[in-house]
Amino acid sequence: MKSALLKYYPLLALLLLCGFYLFKAIDFPAHDFANYYFGGKFLAKGNFSSNIYFPYEFNKAIFDSGYPNIFVSYAPNTPFLAFFFLLFAGFSLAVAKIIFNSLSVVLFFFSIYRLFNHYKIDWRYALLIPVLFLVPIKNNLLFGQVYFLLFFLLSEGWLAYEKKQWKSMSLFWSLAILLKVFPVLLVALFIFRKQWKPLSFWVAFCLLLLGISILFTGVDIWIFYLQEVLPKASNGEIATGFVDNYQSVFMFLKRCFVFETIENPNAFYNYPNLFSALMVAFKIGVLVIGYFISKRNSNTLFVFSYWILAMILLSPYGSTYTFILLLFPFLALLKSEISNTKKVAFCLIIFLINNFSLSIFIGQEFPFSYLRMLLLFLFFVLFLLQFRQKVNWKAVAMLSLFPLFLILFFKTTKPEKSTILLENGPTLVYDYEINNNSLIGHFWDGREKVILWNTKIQTFHPLKLKNNQVFYNNQQLTFDKSHKRKPILIDNKTVLYLSDYDRGIGFYTLRKITLN
Repeated sequence: MKSALLKYYPLLALLLLCGFYLFKAIDFPAHDFANYYFGGKFLAKGNFSSNIYFPYEFNKAIFDSGYPNIFVSYAPNTPFLAFFFLLFAGFSLAVAKIIFNSLSVVLFFFSIYRLFNHYKIDWRYALLIPVLFLVPIKNNLLFGQVYFLLFFLLSEGWLAYEKKQWKSMSLFWSLAILLKVFPVLLVALFIFRKQWKPLSFWVAFCLLLLGISILFTGVDIWIFYLQEVLPKASNGEIATGFVDNYQSVFMFLKRCFVFETIENPNAFYNYPNLFSALMVAFKIGVLVIGYFISKRNSNTLFVFSYWILAMILLSPYGSTYTFILLLFPFLALLKSEISNTKKVAFCLIIFLINNFSLSIFIGQEFPFSYLRMLLLFLFFVLFLLQFRQKVNWKAVAMLSLFPLFLILFFKTTKPEKSTILLENGPTLVYDYEINNNSLIGHFWDGREKVILWNTKIQTFHPLKLKNNQVFYNNQQLTFDKSHKRKPILIDNKTVLYLSDYDRGIGFYTLRKITLN
């Protein structure tokens, strides 16, 4: 007993930190946990449909349930997440969050214990975890996020992979994909290593769990998710069109090359095709590098850590919660034979990525407002340098640049005629009306009857939507695939309508088209 305490005492600091934020989370607002909880709650009550992905309908249902001070968005979560949270639907919101957080901490500790033992890592390094990962740990517990659970599923799946326990691996990683889609990138690892048997097990378990969830959720909402929600989420459209808080490569390049009159008037250069081409080239480059690393590197933990970094970098949206997954490359570096000086440098970068407050630099001029993303990219590059000789860099360059040129020269973009009406407007405009010759907006922030135009409106006429497109005098005015509502013609020269174009599903804002 005494020897065990002496061996595992470095975990005490992590235990105290988690215990402190478990306690703080009790009086903290429900925050992101409300997404999961009410998804499960409405599923249990039989009120689960595609409306859950539209923030007005979802928050209105939460409001009607007796929770007036909550504003959340279920997208981009899968329907399976609501099925999983049926486990907590029988408890009150506060109790459910306490139970879920407690379970998450237990699973997180179990994974840390298993990883340290499996790779025979010096337990004294565990003292660094509460320091380097302070903010991810804090935010996961305060906000009731699922990334402790995701860390457990990924780590247990990886340990099962190491031991060739394909069924256990498939169960853990299938759950990870159905909860948060991005772990699907691990499919590349099996393909590049030609491991068809474990891949077939994994696919079978995914289909099995998907089928079980469909029995509860129905197939229609899964079709809606795959057709409507997932494409928007994959394009970084969670709330508004430009969100610096995501600190992603996707959003960084979008800031550089996609001009928008209201939301991004200071783009370096308005060249959307270049944005698309660079993103495709970046994704291909990451995959090709992953091919060489997966095929040629015998250090399996390094290989797995590379794919974890790839998941984070390729995601169009990021958060401090996600960075708990940097524990994998952190452990890989500790286990490696690099010098202590390099280990200290890596730890310093991890500390800055995880704990450097966004408020310090988010208000700075672009690109300095993306300091966290730049630090993460620096960490990725330095991580790659540890096995640079394993990669055929000429092949990476050729395979990445070829599609870049194809997109630049052959892709055509139909310019969007409409622009956002409101500068620095609310995240969600759920309705509007013309009253006393004024344009009145209805926002989801408690404000009602907010005048949006100072100019008096003389005439207005409703217009029709055909196949979700705005028409005037039988002429089609819009061509995008966004959801649209309530188009009107004002003073015979301006068309207004609600649209979630380039935004999260159902996050409507007012857009206008000026007629010639």
